Amino acid sequence: MEAHWIWWFMAVALVIAEMSSGTFYLIAVAFGLAVAGLVAYLGMAWSVQAIVAAVLCSASVAAIYRWNKQHARPHKNINFANDIGQTVRAVSWSDERHARVSYRGAEWDAELAREAAADATRQAWRIKEIVGSRLIIE
Repeated sequence: MEAHWIWWFMAVALVIAEMSSGTFYLIAVAFGLAVAGLVAYLGMAWSVQAIVAAVLCSASVAAIYRWNKQHARPHKNINFANDIGQTVRAVSWSDERHARVSYRGAEWDAELAREAAADATRQAWRIKEIVGSRLIIE
């Protein structure tokens, strides 16, 4: 099998794998591999193919990383603004600072805010902020 086909098969495999991850990083690597396949098709040496693949894969992944960092959403998502200040009920405590709480008909992971004092007997807590899928309570 010729080298360009190997590069292109690897690129297609990464595109297929990307469909289950949704991060675009595998697409970036697939782009570098596809261009390396084009370089191989043009008859360039193996070392040139490898350098092209390495440079383009690295550059495209770095570009996506930089774009994601510039367009990152702050951890205080505006969609959660209505949840801040709402009351939750402690269901169980895994340790002194972490609990499962009942809120909106489901159980959530919760963590005490830094300034909040631990009290396993207290049932009602107030949501101070939301980090990811974890409620910070006080």
